[in-house]
Amino acid sequence: MVVNPNMKPIKNLIVGVTIFLAIYAAMPHLDASYDSVLFMFILGNVLLVCKVHQILKNGIAPKEKFDDGYWYSDMDK
Repeated sequence: MVVNPNMKPIKNLIVGVTIFLAIYAAMPHLDASYDSVLFMFILGNVLLVCKVHQILKNGIAPKEKFDDGYWYSDMDK
């Protein structure tokens, strides 16, 4: 497995945004106010866009190509 030195910040971002979105999903069950849910909704969308941008910018592309018959990079042909 190839380790990218830029992966640690991506890992922290992925974990942080995922925890934030899990808390957001639980907000209606916790009887949160409408304003706080709306704020978290807007912030969650911004964080999600940042997360996707960082993954595409700093992520590791698989060596296997779809055209070569590999549908998933973690499985053999």
